[in-house]
Amino acid sequence: MIDAILIRYGEIFLKKGNRRVFLGRLQGNLVKKLADWEGIEVGGPHGRFLVFRRDREAMDPDTAARLTARLATTFGVTSVSPVVMSEPTMDAIIAAGRDLATAHLEEHPVERFRVTTNRPWKRHPFGSMDVSRLLGAAVVQDQGLKVDLSTPEMNLGVEVHQDKAWLYVDRIPGPGGLPVGSSGTGILLLSGGIDSPVAAWMVAKRGVRLEAVYFHSFPYTSDQARRKVEDLARVIARWHGPLRLRVVPFTAVQEYLRDNVPGALLVLLYRRAMIRIACRIARDVKGGALITGESLAQVASQTMENLAVIEEASSLPILRPLVGFDKQEIMDKARSLGTYDISIRPHLDCCALFAPSHPETRGRVKQILEVEAPLDKLDALLDEAVAQTEIVEIKD
Repeated sequence: MIDAILIRYGEIFLKKGNRRVFLGRLQGNLVKKLADWEGIEVGGPHGRFLVFRRDREAMDPDTAARLTARLATTFGVTSVSPVVMSEPTMDAIIAAGRDLATAHLEEHPVERFRVTTNRPWKRHPFGSMDVSRLLGAAVVQDQGLKVDLSTPEMNLGVEVHQDKAWLYVDRIPGPGGLPVGSSGTGILLLSGGIDSPVAAWMVAKRGVRLEAVYFHSFPYTSDQARRKVEDLARVIARWHGPLRLRVVPFTAVQEYLRDNVPGALLVLLYRRAMIRIACRIARDVKGGALITGESLAQVASQTMENLAVIEEASSLPILRPLVGFDKQEIMDKARSLGTYDISIRPHLDCCALFAPSHPETRGRVKQILEVEAPLDKLDALLDEAVAQTEIVEIKD
């Protein structure tokens, strides 16, 4: 039986004077992650967080495994371990360690192991090496395993504190980074493609709370295309937590641009219109930046010149976390996150509409401003699109 789930964090330690603010944010996010679990608390002793039952009863292994899996998708968490606890005496630690090793080996038989001891509380009458040596000898006696300090198949970890010792075997890695909400709010331009969900994950890892915006051009883009984006948002929410997806009706804007600007410039004009709408939404939610999945020179609209043209339309900084990634790196990350198979569903997004066969690759701001100057209805269409935006609450 498992007494608690141990949660470790890393980068937050570097925040010095602001550490308490970051820890408070992380604890709040952990509580939200477990909001649908009754009788579970999150405490913060000894430079760690512990998740335990409010009645302090032990958890069954299945419950502990499900809690561990969910907690390991929280930004700011570096690793998670189900732990058993004992009194901080040598005899109690050895007894608990033997039981834990036996239980683990029944499910996961190995031949090589080691014991790793950390003693945050230094006043007990024994050292870390004493714990590792005596507990290791007991496990060898019980199980006949070989001690291997370099390449163990099982690592029996022990942390000795003033009031308790914590023992664990599994150490599930978390995403690291900073807790969501600690670095402000960003407006994510989320499409149904491969790139933008990966960009969302990466910027959320830096503590940015996301407000997602999807541009939907019905009837040219189908309801299946919208559902694909909603499914991508749900995957993002597993890590980020609940978020809002704003579905912006973009058809009228695209048709107006199609009928009034040169075809080679359409994609650039689409992107600039999206940026302006996203900036309007940012004003309503106090967003400090826009986030896109653009990567330098990946497609025609992402040359250095065209990125400059697109950015000129923004009143906010545009964060492009994928700017130095190649496509294979982005696809590999999408697969690991679980978004790739959703993104490759055969439903096009609005950027593919009316796209020219030979788009402009080296746009100039002066040229674009001259083309936009006669578009006297564009601002009204952008305002109308914002006013008609539908908000979808995406759950974790």
